[in-house]
Amino acid sequence: MQDKMKLIRVFIGSPGGLEDERRAAHAIVEEVNRDHSEHWGCHFKLLGWEDTVPGYQRPQSKINEDLDRCDYFIGVLWNRWGTTPTNDPAGYTSGFEEEFHRAERRIQEGKMKDMLLLFKKVEIPAELEPGEDLKKVRDFRQQQIDGKRNYFRDFEDLSGFKDAIRSKLNDIGWKEAGHDRTVADDDSAPTNRAEPEHSESTQEASENAGLLEGEARSFVTGFLSKSDAWEETSPHEIARFRLIATSVSRSGNDELYLSNHDANLMFRHYRNEKLSDQEFTALIDSGVAGFEHSNVPLWRWVAKGDMLDHALFFRLRLLATVGEDREKVNSIKVLQLLGSGIPSHDSEFNVANVLRWWFAEGSSEPTFNAAISFLATNATESELPFVEQALSEAPESRRDRIEGAIVGILSRVSVDKALKRVCERGVDRIPEPVVKRLFNSAASLSTDTLLECLSAKSDSVRVPSAQLLADRSEIKLETAQTLLTDSNLDIRLVAAEVLHKLGLPLDEEVAKTALTQKKNVGRGLLGLSMTAERDTTRYDAYRQNRLLEMSETELRDRASKKLIFQSDELAALFDKFRSKAAIQKELRQNLSDGFEKYFQARIAAAREKYGADDKVISDSENLSTYYRLRLSSLALEALCRLQKRDDLDLVRQVLTEFEVAASPNILSYFKKFGEWRDITTVDGMSNVARNTNALLALASVDYSAERASTILQIGKTRLSDLLELELKHPTRLALLKKIPATSLRELHDDVLLRELSRDDNESRIVFALRCVQALPKSRVAGLLDRYMDADAQRYYNSIHWLDLGASLPTRIAKSVAARALEQR
Repeated sequence: MQDKMKLIRVFIGSPGGLEDERRAAHAIVEEVNRDHSEHWGCHFKLLGWEDTVPGYQRPQSKINEDLDRCDYFIGVLWNRWGTTPTNDPAGYTSGFEEEFHRAERRIQEGKMKDMLLLFKKVEIPAELEPGEDLKKVRDFRQQQIDGKRNYFRDFEDLSGFKDAIRSKLNDIGWKEAGHDRTVADDDSAPTNRAEPEHSESTQEASENAGLLEGEARSFVTGFLSKSDAWEETSPHEIARFRLIATSVSRSGNDELYLSNHDANLMFRHYRNEKLSDQEFTALIDSGVAGFEHSNVPLWRWVAKGDMLDHALFFRLRLLATVGEDREKVNSIKVLQLLGSGIPSHDSEFNVANVLRWWFAEGSSEPTFNAAISFLATNATESELPFVEQALSEAPESRRDRIEGAIVGILSRVSVDKALKRVCERGVDRIPEPVVKRLFNSAASLSTDTLLECLSAKSDSVRVPSAQLLADRSEIKLETAQTLLTDSNLDIRLVAAEVLHKLGLPLDEEVAKTALTQKKNVGRGLLGLSMTAERDTTRYDAYRQNRLLEMSETELRDRASKKLIFQSDELAALFDKFRSKAAIQKELRQNLSDGFEKYFQARIAAAREKYGADDKVISDSENLSTYYRLRLSSLALEALCRLQKRDDLDLVRQVLTEFEVAASPNILSYFKKFGEWRDITTVDGMSNVARNTNALLALASVDYSAERASTILQIGKTRLSDLLELELKHPTRLALLKKIPATSLRELHDDVLLRELSRDDNESRIVFALRCVQALPKSRVAGLLDRYMDADAQRYYNSIHWLDLGASLPTRIAKSVAARALEQR
């Protein structure tokens, strides 16, 4: 949900007595998310009113940490004021009062965006005096009136409360969505494409004086002298004539680019010819405009343009700062691939001003997004002061994203500094690659830093920090008890495991309450909302860990007491005791008939105990295929972990009979023992085992990389044959990325050209990039020439990326190819 879906945290603070409103608030948040998230590009998360975990109380200090992570505050009061926080040096009379003043202060500091206070009407007979709690509530409400605060309203009943919450969330959603602008309206940002003065562009040779430069003028003169006979002019000559026309413009003209087809005609026939400077410039502009689809030549023209300008990537840097929006966005992306620093080119278009324009309110959202991505990967430590200055001047709505980019810059310098920045600044939106970099070397992270990260705003930082601290046994009892009431279920699971390790295991009800939450499964046919279910993933993991601590006798005893069967106990039994010969024999016997005898024996025992007409028994018989699939899947997992070649035929038999989902253990088995005929099996395994009798399926997990690694190991001596196989799209892409460079170099050019002409857009792009990575520049250039001159169909994106390796210096080309592959 990082960049595609913005997470909006809303804190709701209130004393007790409003349980119905608490449940209603969660329901309204789910409703608004379901109906509007995709349109607004944001998703609401409610903090403060989490489900209570029996026996565990969340201290005010931790509640305040949740509040500090939120963008909006909603306070709800009725007839209670609340109790005084323990050990409170500030003298607040209730937790709600502390939360309100904390939120108000954060709004004033620009750290929180807005708040809403809701007061539920209290009916008190005239003859009765209001209690002390109610007096405090009324005094507080009067303070808001006297202070002429416009962020509070009253409600009478649950319906009115729902309307108020729904209205506020809608206001926030539209406000957040309104930040996406496409028309510049900030005078501080440049809006034209006039070139700034620079020595290279003003020192023109005398032969280029006039509207057209020498080569262009000579071509146009010769072109116009041709007769009107059809065969007198060729398509590529007309393409060049059109190119020259697009290279001439004045203020008031439309911005036009050479069409994709004409641009490729120019490349095919003029890539080695001498053209005018203005033609090279127009070709670069055309390539930049079409870069998003990588179907227009660019790299040859960039290289030649640099030789003319005597300044590295000058035209790209120019377009990244003063180009039209599409040019600006794509130029930033190209410079990012090239490993360039922040573009600048004279005293006015310096680093500080370029950043200011990129971040300005009038800068379009695509430009801003491209700039943030660029800074996170390309900006250097020496450029940080400029980024910090631009951050201080940027619109408040964009500062969190800029902070995320700064964390990306720091992560390449010092992970410790980056994480401290995350904690101190409350950074929330951190790009996923940056998060991976932060926790890539766990041993280098200090325990003190990880403890500080438990209070970070971003869950992407808090969760791995909690897990690392648990692994180091650095989460103490009091902290674990507090974390069990955290707003994040993954952190609650870590806390539950720590408590268990400390000798305080959770009882069944507490574990279920702490480790499950309601999930919404979206809309079904006709747009009707489907029934909400409980997400039990963490609870199931906790239970399975407890089962793995039991003895073989205990597991068998628990399984035998179930009405029909309990796969969790069997899964633990097979997993923990698989090295025992008796268990291995049991595994193989049950897998040989797909657990048919085992299932029928359990049904017979159940009939004898409960009677033949028991409904549960008949229902279980109807679901026999599903139950046997579950049993076969977990048994196959254990069998494959044994890693014995003699089981290969049995593994194949199970996969033929049942739709067992792919898993790391099964794929690892085939990687070690699989044969050529097993490739289709590996590729064909589903990502999730489906229950054909149920409306819902289990969560899908993509194992494309693991499949590709397995298939490559099986077919590494027949790489040409392997590439000819019809594999699933994700598997093929992963396979192309994993082929060793030495193996690619051993392939004949005819095989390489075949793959470059494959009828799949993304496969061609990835394979062309791998060629640039693996092959010498001379061989890439030769491939490009053969591809261009062949009579067979040519694909523009293959040409685009092969040209990268043929035109740019080897070191730069290989670096660009590596970055481009990381993005795919």
